Amino acid sequence: MRAWIILMGLMAVVGCDDTDPCDDYVDYICDCHPDDDCESLSNTYDGADAELQDECALALDDQQDDDDSVGHECGDSTDTEN
Repeated sequence: MRAWIILMGLMAVVGCDDTDPCDDYVDYICDCHPDDDCESLSNTYDGADAELQDECALALDDQQDDDDSVGHECGDSTDTEN
């Protein structure tokens, strides 16, 4: 249910906002999980369409929730939970 609410909110915001949630997702992963392949992530999500942007926003939220649940702290400013 939470994911559905976030998705609906993002659909409304994406139409009015020119930020790219995939950029936020890639930045968060690269900053907080440096063992992941940042170049590959950047290539995968570069120029993402609206559907992929929705997926990125959900993936970012899920990753932040996972990090919070295991106590992984990251000082990245893309944390949208605050």
